[in-house]
Amino acid sequence: MSLNGKSADLARQVMNQLDPSLSKQFGTLVEFLADNPAAAPQDSRTAALGSDEYLRRQAEKFIKSRAPRAPNPPATIPDEMVSFIINKYFDVPENELERAVELHNLSMGAENLIGDILERYIASIVERHDWVWCSGSIVKAVDFIHRKPDGTWAALQVKNRDNSENSSSSAIRKGTTIDKWFRTFSKKQGDNWSNFPKIVDARLSETDFRRFVEAYLSSLRNR
Repeated sequence: MSLNGKSADLARQVMNQLDPSLSKQFGTLVEFLADNPAAAPQDSRTAALGSDEYLRRQAEKFIKSRAPRAPNPPATIPDEMVSFIINKYFDVPENELERAVELHNLSMGAENLIGDILERYIASIVERHDWVWCSGSIVKAVDFIHRKPDGTWAALQVKNRDNSENSSSSAIRKGTTIDKWFRTFSKKQGDNWSNFPKIVDARLSETDFRRFVEAYLSSLRNR
């Protein structure tokens, strides 16, 4: 079994049962996968590609990944050697080590969430213009898709930093027409919003992104 022209209709039917507000987006995403089958990851529980079960699982991931997500520090117990090195090499006093480790964990929790919030911010703007956020990692190495007026597809991969693309993601993108954009530089100050692809008639900026993040975090705290 495979994804085909009828899969998008089935996808919309499945999503209508779960969240009708996302039926159009999910149907478009499945149309993209039908036209680009190599971009469809196999289901980890081996449901037949294109089956009702497969589409339902993908729909559930599509929905779940759009639910608000709060920053969480790592749940693992810190290696005591970290504190030892901070104390012995960086001269952080012993009475400040516990706080230093706590702040480090909070920083990691925040850093792990930035990429997710970045996609949410972009989605809040581009989905008004018939782009689709590929939430749930349903498409390999692609975060946003759009069917152009001529019927061909535009695909965009978004990264938070210029050094955050792993080798497997880069290998998938190689030889394709997937556009890539990153928000910040790893070795210099500043942002890269001026080079964001001109995919919609709207200006995205770091200032607007900060406003979005502040509002998003405020809504999480008030839940």
